[in-house]
Parts: sequence; structure tokens; C-alpha cells
Amino acid sequence: MTKAKIRVLIVEDDLVDRMACRRALVQNPEYEFVLSEAETGREGLQLAHAQKPDCVLLDYHLPDLNGLEFLAELRNDLGEIPVPVMMLTGADNASVAVEAMKRGAQDYLVKDVNRQYLELLPAVIQRVLRERRMLMEKKQVEENLVQAEAKYRFLVEQIPAITYTTALDEPGKLLYISPQIQQLGFSPEEWLADPDGLLKQIHPEDRALMRAEIARGYESGESLRCEYRLFTRAGEVRWFLNEASLVRHASGEPLFLQGVLVDITKDKEVEAELHLHRRRLEEMVANRTTQFEKQTEILKSANTNLANKLGACTQAGNALKKYADQLADLYHNAPCSYYSLDPDGVFIQINDTGLNWLGRTREEVVGKMKFTDLLTPASGKTFLESYQRFKEDGWLRDLQLEIARKDGTSLSVLLNASAIKDAAGRFVMSRSMMFDITDSKFAEQVP
Repeated sequence: MTKAKIRVLIVEDDLVDRMACRRALVQNPEYEFVLSEAETGREGLQLAHAQKPDCVLLDYHLPDLNGLEFLAELRNDLGEIPVPVMMLTGADNASVAVEAMKRGAQDYLVKDVNRQYLELLPAVIQRVLRERRMLMEKKQVEENLVQAEAKYRFLVEQIPAITYTTALDEPGKLLYISPQIQQLGFSPEEWLADPDGLLKQIHPEDRALMRAEIARGYESGESLRCEYRLFTRAGEVRWFLNEASLVRHASGEPLFLQGVLVDITKDKEVEAELHLHRRRLEEMVANRTTQFEKQTEILKSANTNLANKLGACTQAGNALKKYADQLADLYHNAPCSYYSLDPDGVFIQINDTGLNWLGRTREEVVGKMKFTDLLTPASGKTFLESYQRFKEDGWLRDLQLEIARKDGTSLSVLLNASAIKDAAGRFVMSRSMMFDITDSKFAEQVP
């Protein structure tokens, strides 16, 4: 069976000690030790940098350097010692060995007069390498976590919605909130420092409902979904949809609550218009029905045809009411599309809602298609004019466009966006939100 190899550099000026270390390692039955030797500190440093051994056995007393000086010069540009070092000291230098550990040595052995340290040498080297490997694995995990957090934070901060996480031990206490909270006129730091930052901005009429929903979500572990009004710093009232879910550890243990706040003020305005339209339709139908009922009472004995017309009008009224209800449901539950464009208007990213609207795959769109490729000619001209101004102003509000889907149908949308610029003020990309207003435009045509 092939034995695993361990490359060891022995930096020792005493030939007898070097040979003793060599014998102790070569005779080990578990590992094949591949050995290099150096008599001086300078030679040892050259070999350590050139060969990059798995471990360095370093005698403290060398002709040109002592062990602490060797450790100092072995460090790389990052101030790290790139290879585990085990210090070999005399029995009277135990305090020096401890200092070497503080300076970066992985371990040490005391060279006793009976040379019993040679029996421990292979096992100690194995332990040093095992500890080094565990340390490097931990460092890699930490680096991966930092990279993952940076990637998540970048993605979160690109979408127009406000993203947040809250603690479980203190309901309502924010752990993180995205910079989009500035839409309300507040900085993330203000809300993170105030445990009641969110609750204080909720409309008084909605606070009881919000508290009840939060309590229910915490107790049951179910997803949170509710709508309520928030005050901006300027006192303006805006409607928000709050959707949140409990994030759990792989073991099932709940960790925190993560959610998004989506501004649905426009949806609520459309919903109110539809409600008013529906009420007017109902009043018209009710008035018409009353008129026909009176006429029917007077003429029912002589005019059955008029009664039939009354029934037809009643059915028409019910059909209009049903249609208005369907429109209200559509607008109330209408999703929105998040996406980003580069300075040339090419898609950088887009969510699945937007792709479903377009009838296209992510491979077709991202990095390949411009937003104007999806618009009707008239809307394309409107968008190009607005996009140029948008890159300068930084904001785009309530732009209505017509999108040509892949299947040939069209989609009316309402576009809002904010610009991301670099430190020099140059436009980098957009943060865009698109609402489907196809049904809304149709409703406007109903007399």
C-alpha cells in the first residue's frame, strides 16, 4: 500500500541532530517523509520559499539567525507564515519556544538529552499538519461566507423593493434593511437603531392588524402577507405589501424572519377607481331595475315583452358587476417585474415574472436583448427619449409603454425606475419596476 508523502524541511546547523531527525522520520511506518535540509537560516528561507514544504523543523539557534528572526523573515506580503513551523529548542529555552508560538510557530519540541523528542517527532508533525489543514478549511469557509454575503447584499440592493430581516427573540427588531428604505425618506441606520422604527411609521388604523399578523407568523411559523399604510418622513401616506417567511437552519431550527416591502400605492389607486366604477355600475343597474319593476307592475298584465326586456337588463347588470369584480381581483393581485438595464438599454437581469410576461427564457433576454427590442415602434421611440433623460436625472416615474410579446400579443405596462451611478456620477445600471396595466387601460374604455 502506498504511503502518503509529507515534505519536511529541516533547518538545523548540527549535523548529528539533522541525522537523528532524518532517521526518526524515515523509519515511520505510516508516512513517507520527503526531507530537505539546510544548515543556516538564510538557506532555510530560500528552500522554504522555493519548495513550499508541508512543514519546517526549525532549530532556534542557527549561525546567522535565531528562530524568531527566521519566523519574521518567513512571513509573506500579507503578514502570514505560509508554512507550518515547528520549533526545536533546548531544555533551557522553554520560554523562547512559547514566544515563538506567539510569533507564528505552530508547535515546538524540547530537545532533551535522551533524545526522546525524536520518538514524538512524527506524531507531532502529523498533528501540526492536521491543525493547519483545519485552520485553512475554516479560513476558506469564512471567505466563502463573506463572498456569499456580498453577493446576496448586491442582489438585494438592486431591486426596488425594500428587503429586511428581523430577529425572532425580539419581534420587530430589525437585523438588516436595504438602502431602498430611503424611498420613505429614512436611512437604514435610523431604522436599525430604533426597535420601533417600522411600527412608528405604520398608519394608526393599521397597527393592530400588523401586530396581530406578526404574532401569528411567529407562533405558527407560516409566511406573513399583509397590506398596510406607511408614513414617509414628509408625512405622505403610501400603501405597502409586506411578505415575509421564516428562515430555518438545515436542522429545522428557526433563525430569523426575512421579507420584502413592495410599494403598491399605484395598485391601490387603481383598485379605488375600479371600486368607484363598480359602484356606479351597480347604481345604474339598480336604478334601471327599479324603473323596469315599476313599469312591470303597471303593465305586466298587458305587456309580457316588457318584462322580458327587464330580465335581460337585469342579466346585463349582473354581467357588468361580475366583470368589474374580475377586474378588481386582477388589479389587486397583479404582480410586478423587477429588472436592470445597462447604459445601452441591454438587460442585465430580470425576474421570472417579467420573463413570463414576455414569453421568453432568461437565455434569450439577459445580455442579449435591449428593452427596445420588446416594445412596439411607438413605445420604443417614447422609451429612448425617456431613457436618455432618465440616465441624467436618475428617476423615471409612471411611464406607460406597450410591449410586444413573443407570441405576437401586446402588454401595457407602467414603468418606474431609479438609476445607479458610480462615484464619478456616470450611469451604471437601472433599478426598474414594471407593472402590468393592460386590464387598467381596457377598463378606462368602458363607458
